[in-house]
Amino acid sequence: MSLEIKCSVLEVEDSYIPGVKILTMHCGRVSLKLDISKDLNPAEKGDIVNVGVYKSLPPYNKGVDFVAQGYVVAKRKQDDLIKIYISLWGYLVIVSTADIEIESMFDPMDKVYVKIWK
Repeated sequence: MSLEIKCSVLEVEDSYIPGVKILTMHCGRVSLKLDISKDLNPAEKGDIVNVGVYKSLPPYNKGVDFVAQGYVVAKRKQDDLIKIYISLWGYLVIVSTADIEIESMFDPMDKVYVKIWK
């Protein structure tokens, strides 16, 4: 199972951690917030990007697409949303959704790949 969505980058802000940016994206039925190294950041405010979360390594264009391996570390219910927390070796991705189908795709300790491309 995999999740592929088209997202609008709403905000790119500096993290408290030097050299790290925080991207906030709206993707229809999903909202994303992710930490990323400023040197690897594939998007700026206002950009439209594709984001995928996969259980196996997806095809990608080397040197063009951002792809990182990580693990689902937690799932939490907050108000009417399910938040899925993915750690990309310290960089955090938070997938927020009310969609039960998306929530059921991922469980804690699932190995996943996050891909961002234009």
